Amino acid sequence: MESLLRPDELLNRIEVWCAEEVQMQRLPKGSWPLLREAVLAGEFPRSQAPSLTGYQERQARTVLSGLLERGVLTSPSPKGKVRLGFPVDIIERWLPRLYPAIR
Repeated sequence: MESLLRPDELLNRIEVWCAEEVQMQRLPKGSWPLLREAVLAGEFPRSQAPSLTGYQERQARTVLSGLLERGVLTSPSPKGKVRLGFPVDIIERWLPRLYPAIR
């Protein structure tokens, strides 16, 4: 399973994907620190968003909301902790060996 998931490369693949999405303005700036925390910690309280992004609370909430709307972060409730999500449209990019492209 480890050879399929390649956890040592997962963080790098997500970071590259995030940078591209921010550059294309499909994700807000400041998204990467929240995604990184979700990968490394498993989940984190929403209240950590300002300290992770370095933004004031309102801007940090905007970044968090953008990630939740996109499905790359998920939460069981509107005030619950957030964790990494795996939307179908990007799973192949994040885990290419698990879901190889059909050629």
